This record gives sequence, C-alpha cells and structure tokens, in this order.
Amino acid sequence: MGKFIVSAGIGLAAGLICFFISVAFLALLLLAVRGVSGVHPDMTLPYRVAAPVALLAALTGFTVSLVRSLRAPRAVS
Repeated sequence: MGKFIVSAGIGLAAGLICFFISVAFLALLLLAVRGVSGVHPDMTLPYRVAAPVALLAALTGFTVSLVRSLRAPRAVS
C-alpha cells in the first residue's frame, strides 16, 4: 500500500509541475504571437491545452514510479 501512495504522490507532483510549465510556455508563446502579428489570441488556450498534458504527465509519473517500485530488487535483511 505504501508503494501505491508514494507513486500517487509522484504522479500528482508530476501532473502539477507539467501543468504549470505548460501554461507558462503556452502563455509566453501566445504573447510572442501577439507581438509579432498584432492579433489578440485567446488567452484561455493555455489552460485548455495544459489540462490534458497534466493528466498524461500524472498518469505517466504514477505508472513509471509504480512499475519501478514493484520491479526493484528486494532488500534482504
């Protein structure tokens, strides 16, 4: 049960980090597009795009950490 909770925490952290990085990158990209073209883009786009990215990052982080913890060699004491 402990491995599952640790993996869930890693997945949550990965999802949050990727969400905020995606929002920041896309917002800067849209601001650059606005500066170059003069067109006012929809600034809600970063949030709509970052949500699925965060979900995939959370699932990937959870799955990878869970598989790595289950496949890790057992310590013999």
